[in-house]
Amino acid sequence: MKVEQEGETGFMSKSEFDKYKVDHLFLLIGENPLPNYVAARLLLNQGGTLYLVHTTHTAKSATHLAKILGDEGVRTIELLSLQHYESDAYHIKETIRPRLEAIKNGTIGLNYTGGTKAMAVHTYRTVFSPDRPDTVFSYLDPRKLKMCIDSDNTPIEPIKVKPEVLPVKLAKLFQIHGLELKAHPTQQAQLPDLAAAFAEVFKDKDKAKQWFDWYCIFREEARKKKKNGDWGDWKSQTALLELAIPLEKLPQEILTAFCHENFVISDNKLSLKEVHNKNTFTKLEHFCDWLDGLWLEHHVLEQVKNIFAQCSMGDYGMNFQVPLVGTVDGFQFDVAFTRGYQLFAISVSTTSNRKLCKGKLFEAYLRARQMGGDEARVALICCTDEPDSLRSEIAVSIDDKKIAVFGREDLMDLSSKIEAWIKQNDKDASAK
Repeated sequence: MKVEQEGETGFMSKSEFDKYKVDHLFLLIGENPLPNYVAARLLLNQGGTLYLVHTTHTAKSATHLAKILGDEGVRTIELLSLQHYESDAYHIKETIRPRLEAIKNGTIGLNYTGGTKAMAVHTYRTVFSPDRPDTVFSYLDPRKLKMCIDSDNTPIEPIKVKPEVLPVKLAKLFQIHGLELKAHPTQQAQLPDLAAAFAEVFKDKDKAKQWFDWYCIFREEARKKKKNGDWGDWKSQTALLELAIPLEKLPQEILTAFCHENFVISDNKLSLKEVHNKNTFTKLEHFCDWLDGLWLEHHVLEQVKNIFAQCSMGDYGMNFQVPLVGTVDGFQFDVAFTRGYQLFAISVSTTSNRKLCKGKLFEAYLRARQMGGDEARVALICCTDEPDSLRSEIAVSIDDKKIAVFGREDLMDLSSKIEAWIKQNDKDASAK
């Protein structure tokens, strides 16, 4: 199958990769198409031809990737199907060799990051030829975030894929995997000053308990109750507009912040009508959700935003709702950002319950690896008093020491903590 597209490419014109760019690039499509996207963006000359070698299992990924790269300026893309013969040396040779023989001009390259090991070996053997000494063989090292170029004569230093060389938007990252976001993620934190006051309170277990005691009063007034005694949905907009909740038992930091936001009326009550008048939330139930724990996600978002430029982030946002076949609600990243093509996913929870914290981090870890491959990094921000112990326990369970856990004591210093996490990630990659 051959796809032709017109248009200008957005590929980098001058970089350390220029000397290794080729006119005909063969890519092996594996379970995760992200490395293929990176290789195509970095190693294909403008106007070159891309060959996506796939199996029946990865045909959909190959077709989708061809559409994305075509839209970005790759003019000619050929899909080469191995069908079910990804480990069959003869079939691989018979599929790829005719394409090689048809190439009369231009340089050739093979990036063998994707596909099975057998598929990589047999494709390498097919493409390699003493008659084509300028063929460029390469693979993307996910641990070092470097592109490795093969050389039989002199060693070539792997090239670091720096964040500024290939910035990838979060929406693009999901598109590469054939997923479309349900809604545009937000980059604007709601009530960031009030969220910071909550973070200050939650640093102290006694003050946090004081908040929850008051919140129980708020919940009694704002939520419906089911026949079995469980809590139901929030009450109607009309009913919520009538609520004014006494603030006597509220921690002083939050009371002061409520007053600063002009949410408090003269008899020292939180007025949801005043909250509505500020137009921060389209519906009052969204403010109720914010009080119910979403404040921490907004606090984390604001902390990420504060270090966006200095940490060379390409994109950031909150509330990435992604539909997923086989599930009712799909899945969601609470807060995420990219540096280059590397995904950083942050799971957020106001709980200190160890079991719940582990569950949140496990889900984020699995989804982040699914979307960002081995390069993805994951953190949990929660209210545990033992973040180091929790991190060590989970790291052993998933055999990955690169995860991070930030606890109660970190809440007011998250910008510097996240920045240190990023720097440590860079340091670990450089040390390997």
